Amino acid sequence: MFYIVGLVAAVASFAIGCLWYTALFGAVWQREMGFSDERVSRIFVPGRIALALASELVAALSMTGMLLHLPYDLAVNAVMVAVVLVGAGVKLAVYDGKSLLLIAVNQGYQLLTVAVLTSGVLRFGSQMT
Repeated sequence: MFYIVGLVAAVASFAIGCLWYTALFGAVWQREMGFSDERVSRIFVPGRIALALASELVAALSMTGMLLHLPYDLAVNAVMVAVVLVGAGVKLAVYDGKSLLLIAVNQGYQLLTVAVLTSGVLRFGSQMT
């Protein structure tokens, strides 16, 4: 069950990311990154998409393990994982000179993916240990 939850969470996070960075916040993200339409079209190519999906899978499996095995209850574990992810993301974005709006878009996506994964672990966690 552990691997199934991780796989489903990775696919769900990837799908949410596709929606987040296109229909919901795509124009804001593109403008704040300073990317032309041509540059965006060079970024979203099959090889990069496959690499992004593979990294989502590794992250989802790792986070599933952390949520299940950190020594606190699920809510505390989820908050700790979210704080690490968002904190690291904000730090890198600040040093990269990114705008607060872009930081909010990117880290909002991170928080949403942690919530999705936590929901899966909450639903199926008793079957995974």
